[in-house]
Amino acid sequence: MKKIIIGLAIILAGGILFVSIIRANLETVMLEEKEDRIRVMPVDITTKNDNGEMIKAVYYLPKIKIYPSNILYPIKIWRDNLWLALVRDPCEKSKLLMLIADKQIAEEDQISADEAVDKLIEAWDLCPNNRTQISSAAKAYRQITGKVRKYFSANEKIEKFIEEKKEIIN
Repeated sequence: MKKIIIGLAIILAGGILFVSIIRANLETVMLEEKEDRIRVMPVDITTKNDNGEMIKAVYYLPKIKIYPSNILYPIKIWRDNLWLALVRDPCEKSKLLMLIADKQIAEEDQISADEAVDKLIEAWDLCPNNRTQISSAAKAYRQITGKVRKYFSANEKIEKFIEEKKEIIN
């Protein structure tokens, strides 16, 4: 009986330590995001304004360290979901969803691109204050997914999203 209690205590202590590390990592990532230290991959965006003039802008995607082909990728997905569960403020959760979505679109993977668009749409609904940045991300996603055939599903989703929100996303 004593061994079972000790074993459960060790498992509980390990769980608390693991969540503490994940939480500290989340705070570090959100601070780096706020200080613009994560987004280093430029994506050129070209759109038309109401007058038909071409407008050029640059949207920055975060650097990717673990790609879907990496054996540790499922742990990364689990960590991202745990991060989302730990964030309570809707605007902070919206920012985190955008960061995760941007990482997924940068992974250049069909499934990740679909999930990225879903997260971007969810971020839109969570916090109206982030809509300017989400609009820029939507335009970048449109440009990225429109170039490669394997992103057809993600491109369809982002085109539909932009069309529905066209009054806000110019």
